[in-house]
Amino acid sequence: MRLKLFVTLFFVFCSSVIFSQVKEDNMDDPFDVSSISKKIDELGVPTVENVQALKDTAYSLFSSGQWEEAAEALNLFSKNANWIANLITSGLEPYYNASYDKQKDMDYSVLKSLVPIENLANTYKKNRNEAMVMEAECYIKLNKKAEAVGILNNALDVINLDHDILWERARKDLYDILGVQG
Repeated sequence: MRLKLFVTLFFVFCSSVIFSQVKEDNMDDPFDVSSISKKIDELGVPTVENVQALKDTAYSLFSSGQWEEAAEALNLFSKNANWIANLITSGLEPYYNASYDKQKDMDYSVLKSLVPIENLANTYKKNRNEAMVMEAECYIKLNKKAEAVGILNNALDVINLDHDILWERARKDLYDILGVQG
């Protein structure tokens, strides 16, 4: 019996190692666009105009107290804000992946042109974070605490320390649900 259990566990372990190696190999393949194709199938190709329209709709629903509709719209907006931020950041990858010496030797005018692009990506990430907290607040209003806790937990994972007001807001919302005095 123990031998059978050992053989089964060994097979599962070996299979997982082989599967993870295949997965890693696919991730390293510069011609494999399956993961980005999946994201495009899910959300489409975001544009500045489309993402702004999603934000306007979501914030309008939130302001008018339409909590269920606002939660859905905020979720869609936060996913698209994250998606466009990631795509914008991918345009900066050659710089991020360069050695310190290569980065240091880069022409100042080129570097200067990259700063507004990185700032734009960071703005989308900040908007994503705020939308996540707002979505959780919709669920708090709807008395759906489990949904709110999950979203707040994820939001707190991505909120930047520089966004202290949003961090405090998310913490307060979470602690209020948990009954923690903070």
